[in-house]
Amino acid sequence: MKKNLLQAIFFDEYNHWDRFVENYGRRIRPVVKKEVKKFRNCRDIRKGYRLFVCECCHDVKTVPLSCKGKFCPSCSIGESQKWAEITSNDLFRVVHRHVIFTIDEGLRDIFLLEEYRKELLKGLMDEAAQIILNFFKKSGLQPGIIATLHTFGSKLEFNPHVHMVVTMGGVTKKGQWESYDYLPYTMLRKYWQNAVLKLIRRTLSDWHKRRVQPALQKAYTKNGEGFYVNAPKRST
Repeated sequence: MKKNLLQAIFFDEYNHWDRFVENYGRRIRPVVKKEVKKFRNCRDIRKGYRLFVCECCHDVKTVPLSCKGKFCPSCSIGESQKWAEITSNDLFRVVHRHVIFTIDEGLRDIFLLEEYRKELLKGLMDEAAQIILNFFKKSGLQPGIIATLHTFGSKLEFNPHVHMVVTMGGVTKKGQWESYDYLPYTMLRKYWQNAVLKLIRRTLSDWHKRRVQPALQKAYTKNGEGFYVNAPKRST
């Protein structure tokens, strides 16, 4: 089996991944180990294959099974494309805007706390969506929103943030569509900052809140204009 470049880096003769697990195994989340294990065996014919036989010439071809893992650069791209195609069919044929909600760098480690991680990460999406819904509600509109959570940034560092596709307009109480092309970024940033800090405070135990209080205070003081909310130019 010919390994791709990432497999060669992880599983070459120096056993980089195995040595990393040996040194830092307790800090690696089980889901990460699971995904890397699937990736390690991707398209390894010893782990399974499909057999195709031509009824005419009886030629035989074996096709090794792919891992369909999130970490695999080959499989994840295909799955992402399928998801994008399915999701695009659910979008209204109107103008949309891509909105990104980020958090302060000093708060990232809080979202790695194992006992709170799932609730906090889901809370990020819920809070971001609610902020947009509340804003449009003031104008009597119900917008369309698709939110996805990214836990890593472009430099592969842990950086939980929310990507959102938002319709530039919404449905009125009478069921009519009304366009609306304005997002108050200054206001959204403050609302988002308050929402994230409140999410952390109501999720963590009293003991953990005392431990992270300095980080919360620093994040609030450091970001006088609120946490960063980015909304590039609208797209159709």
